[in-house]
Amino acid sequence: MEGHFQRVSFVESALPKFKENKTKGFITFGENNKYPFELIDLFNKSPKHSAIVTQKASYISGDKTEIIGANTEDIAKAQEYLNSINAYEDFESLKTKIAQDCELFNGFALEIIWNKAKTAIAEIYHLPFQNVRKGLEMDFVYSDNWDSHRPELTYYPKWNPTTRENKQLYYFKFYRAGQDMYPLPDYVGALKYIEIDTEIANFHLNSIKSGFSAQTLIQLFKGIPTPEEARKTAKRFKDNFQGTDNAGSVIIQYNEPNENPSVINNLAPSDFDKLFVELNRQVQEEIFVGHKVTSPMLFGVKTEGQLGGRTELVEAYETFQTSYVEPRQKQIDSCLSHIFKYIVPVKLETKNNPPIGLDYVYLFEKGIISKEEARQELGMSVDPLTFSSQNPFGWDDDKDLKVFEMFGETSDKFEAVEMNFANALELMILALIRSNPGMVLGDLVAQIKADPAIISDAVASLQGQGLLGALEGGYEVSSDGLGELEKNNISENLEVRYEYTKAPGVTGAEVIPTTRDFCRRMVGFSRLYTRAEITQMSALLGYDVWMRRGGWMTVKNSSPAVHLPYCRHIWASKLVRKK
Repeated sequence: MEGHFQRVSFVESALPKFKENKTKGFITFGENNKYPFELIDLFNKSPKHSAIVTQKASYISGDKTEIIGANTEDIAKAQEYLNSINAYEDFESLKTKIAQDCELFNGFALEIIWNKAKTAIAEIYHLPFQNVRKGLEMDFVYSDNWDSHRPELTYYPKWNPTTRENKQLYYFKFYRAGQDMYPLPDYVGALKYIEIDTEIANFHLNSIKSGFSAQTLIQLFKGIPTPEEARKTAKRFKDNFQGTDNAGSVIIQYNEPNENPSVINNLAPSDFDKLFVELNRQVQEEIFVGHKVTSPMLFGVKTEGQLGGRTELVEAYETFQTSYVEPRQKQIDSCLSHIFKYIVPVKLETKNNPPIGLDYVYLFEKGIISKEEARQELGMSVDPLTFSSQNPFGWDDDKDLKVFEMFGETSDKFEAVEMNFANALELMILALIRSNPGMVLGDLVAQIKADPAIISDAVASLQGQGLLGALEGGYEVSSDGLGELEKNNISENLEVRYEYTKAPGVTGAEVIPTTRDFCRRMVGFSRLYTRAEITQMSALLGYDVWMRRGGWMTVKNSSPAVHLPYCRHIWASKLVRKK
């Protein structure tokens, strides 16, 4: 008698088919009309996919909506409508729902309600996109309960500002070649990998619950037993070999009697764990590609080869904004502005938050934005009378210097430390980070003064060994790393502190006759600050202390005179220890 085995395979993630349901007057969206709900199911079950969709929706909805109108009266009236776009929510809440539907389904639907006189739109409501179907006789059919045998259906005419029926449905989908009926999600090419992501979690959970079942095959050659005999044999195996500390199961195969002894086969490959690590990595990469993500850093994922620095984050943000977010925002804004002109003739435009750490003083110094734009983003007055040739940002020397005096310690309490490169590089890095949690790669390069590629490789090695972890965009030493330092008797309490001093390449003394009073007093403080203290000062003062410096500097011997919007001084790092 031959054994029979069940074949288990992944569900085929086929593209949806559209069929006419003439009885109920609509066109089905996928097999059994359930395709949008299958997308929601994947969204809820795949942690990677869910995080990306949620963050993309946040990027799409933006920071706020700017009203662009011909006069202040229209702008004020439009703002009043935005504050209560319907009986339950304001416009920003509505737009958040629109953004999530766009990222999950690649479209959105709105219920438009005209006033009784049909002279203007009274209210706009969000309709869950998964509940809308194209109609046969009426334009659209809506139901909250498509799973019901007798779903309650609502029929809508499509948006038409000419006819102005009391209730209309505005239906938008992003263009995709060959998709005329319903939209496909933008990540459709990654659906199989998203499904695999959910199955990986299910597999691990079920394996743990069943003690990693079915990893052993036992072949017996004593003939085919009766069902009762087979049950008793299986019970004996469980009683003898499967207690709570040795949970799991086996497959027992009975064969025709012969002289062969019993055979035990291990079904699990020896490198099973490595296979799953590689599968998980590939799944993550394919999901990011399917979502058109230019940098996983924007979604809280740091990948191999990425330094995670502020500059890299800003560049990644700008690239993703330009290539993906802004084109979609413009289409959505255009749709909403088209509808809104039947309330007030204005244009709506989404404004975006800058990435965390974006510094407007730096952008001004590089000539990317004007002084007025920098001041506006920094929350300062844009009145040009507040500017001076010495103080382009108009901060208060006395008030700010009092804050600088509150932090740091005088330099006479420390002694400089010269690192001996004969020491092991990895131990050197661990020692630095132990004393200065949150250090980034640039800090390590500045202190060790070695090839950045060598230091980067050493950091990657430490992370791979579990000796180094992540902290607020930088690094921290793990408990294993602390043990490694203790084992090697590396107990020096090294610190990286920062002082306000003359920039490299600048000639002359620390203070010269033309040095501004702010810089003269800062240098005179002779104080050393930690990274955390400078960040804290930034929060108190309302600007980025790392980037802001004293004032204008005129390039020596330049003709005509060249004026630079920063001074001779910078924050320079020093490796020190307490005396």
